[in-house]
Amino acid sequence: MDTRIIRRIAKTELATLFYSPVAWILLVVLAAQIGGAFNDILNEIVKIKALGRAITFSATAGVVLGGQGIYEVIQDSIYLYIPLLTMNLMSREYASGSDKLLYSSPVSSKEIIAGKFLAMIYCTLVLVGILALPAVTVCLVVPHPDVTLMLACLLSMFLLIMTYCSIGLFMSTLTSYQVVAAVATISALAVFNFIGTVGQESPLFREITYWLSIKGRASTMVGGLVCTDDIIYFLAVTGFFLALSVILLENRKARRTAAGKCLRYGAALAVLVLVGFISSRPSLKAFWDATYADSRTLSKESQEVMKQLPGGMTITTYVDVQDEEFSSYVPSKQMKDMEHFKDYLRFKPEMKMKYVYYYSPIKDTSILNKYPGMSEEQIAKEIAKIKGYKNAKLVTAESLKDEIDLAEEGYQFVRVIRRQSGEEARLRLFDDMFHHPQEKEISSAMKKMIKDPVKVATVTGHGERSVKRKSDRDFSLFATNGRFRNAMINQGFDLEEIELSEGVPENIHILFIPDPLRSFSDDDLAAVDSFIERGGNLMILTDAGRQSVINPLLSRFGVKAGVDIDSENNVSGRATQAAADEMKGFYRSMMRYQATSSVEMPGAVSLESIDTSIFSPITLLRSDTLSTVGSKALALALKRSTGEDKEQRVIIVGDADCYSNSFLQLASRQQNRAYNFDMLPHSFRWLCYGEFPISPAHKPYKDSDIKITPMHMPWIKSLYGYIIPGLIAILGAAIIYRRRKR
Repeated sequence: MDTRIIRRIAKTELATLFYSPVAWILLVVLAAQIGGAFNDILNEIVKIKALGRAITFSATAGVVLGGQGIYEVIQDSIYLYIPLLTMNLMSREYASGSDKLLYSSPVSSKEIIAGKFLAMIYCTLVLVGILALPAVTVCLVVPHPDVTLMLACLLSMFLLIMTYCSIGLFMSTLTSYQVVAAVATISALAVFNFIGTVGQESPLFREITYWLSIKGRASTMVGGLVCTDDIIYFLAVTGFFLALSVILLENRKARRTAAGKCLRYGAALAVLVLVGFISSRPSLKAFWDATYADSRTLSKESQEVMKQLPGGMTITTYVDVQDEEFSSYVPSKQMKDMEHFKDYLRFKPEMKMKYVYYYSPIKDTSILNKYPGMSEEQIAKEIAKIKGYKNAKLVTAESLKDEIDLAEEGYQFVRVIRRQSGEEARLRLFDDMFHHPQEKEISSAMKKMIKDPVKVATVTGHGERSVKRKSDRDFSLFATNGRFRNAMINQGFDLEEIELSEGVPENIHILFIPDPLRSFSDDDLAAVDSFIERGGNLMILTDAGRQSVINPLLSRFGVKAGVDIDSENNVSGRATQAAADEMKGFYRSMMRYQATSSVEMPGAVSLESIDTSIFSPITLLRSDTLSTVGSKALALALKRSTGEDKEQRVIIVGDADCYSNSFLQLASRQQNRAYNFDMLPHSFRWLCYGEFPISPAHKPYKDSDIKITPMHMPWIKSLYGYIIPGLIAILGAAIIYRRRKR
């Protein structure tokens, strides 16, 4: 191909495009849209600082990401601009008859298409230039902006618009009517948006059609994670439509049989599918996290876990046809479901997903009455069809007993992670807004396969609260409720109940004593002493009015329960600086927002350190000055060295109600930020030396600040709402006027 001819065609096309008002109107509208979106999101960030609250997120990411982020907004609407730019690329040639001159000239079809597409590349750069204006402003108003994140966003916008232009160019080669070409382009983009739902029940076509879908394809890069699969997708689809355009022009020039034409189109499609299949193989993908904090990558702790899991791994999903979750995991939804583990596939590409659909004994009489005379299997298949699984292949729960006892899970949704070497762990869904396990839960489950889970023994026999019962005062919510995200069984801990009269088993790492109501016998205390002597860690909860019961135990740690503390409402436990320095984690957040952060308690008993020679105490929480007895310690962390670089640790909390089933749910609805939930996993993580739960923390953001105030926002609004669109309009009018004057 002659590059001079290509450049000449591109120059002619650009002149035709920008000597008409359509292109300039589109640029003005785009500038106004991007300006409005940028002003809205920037104004929200400025308000946060103006109200005296700290910006706890990346200000750069806040501008460009999320539901209101400028590039997320534009990504969903940019397709409306492209048909108006591409509709006359070839349609104009057909309508004017100049295409016959092109065919008779020494210009090849490849050069024609390349020249016109080069013009669209220049247009794409102009559009991306307008999209880059907010990024320039962010660099000026945000200290230490995340520049690489914004570059990744602009790259995704460039590739997305370029792909749209190639589709528009092809549609323009199909007809001499510009409006038809524009409508056809929008229709083609719509097809590429929903093609990911086509053929999803077929294992043969599932991956192909899902890969072909353009819906949300740029979102990963907009989020800061650049993947070779996404880049290859945009380049492959662009090349595919350019090839189709060339083939179509060649077919117009030369007489070919229908079979010959179909063969060429089929070859182009086959190449696209082959490229898609190869590039989507997990082992062939490469990634670059463009965010400063590597927030789109598994945390260092999770990566270490993945390094220790060599060999094959399969995640098997078991879902009951009677489960309300069933319709979300039918074969047509499997590809979407696999997205929940894409961060792990990056580090373990050989990981496989498997789905098992079963039915449990039907006990609902209304269902049995609805299908009289039908067997359970027939009823289950009818229910499966209603929920979207037409060719239902179901097994009984009983037939799966050799691999999993689903009755233990209450026949609810469960995933089992199995290693090739035989170890396994379970994942469950949660009754919260996120619903699915996230990094902390998934990594904790995987870590249990390479490291023994932390064994926690809960003491019973003295009226203690139960970790299994679901009554208001008990602790099943944070301990054993599989549907609660922060439950200990979902965070790498195994719990069992024991009686001290039988001693503490040797495999126990942490002894949990949850608010005893009756005094310990000498044998019970001897069992605790033995556990302490071997270096075991403890968590002890008590409450107001329990001094005579708990003090004989607390004296072993140099602590005693003091006076009861009451308040008109709740007792607010405020974090101390010592806790923030020593324990870190959420205590630092509590100190940062001290006026509005607390661990809420309906009542408590103060804790006093009476002998610091036994353990070194750290006051974790103190009551605020509104309580009846002033500021007192409500929670203590104790530690001492036991030799061999090992530290023995104890946590004592002066209120047990604050972790009860009823109060945990109540505290989550407090007006101020209640950290009752946060304190539990953090406490047990400290007691097991950070083994569980996994901490998904990344390095802190460096751009969590902004230089401007609400006083500057009218200027920014004027700049993006009026000045920039106005300058574009003036420039366009001047160019068009000069052209017409000539």
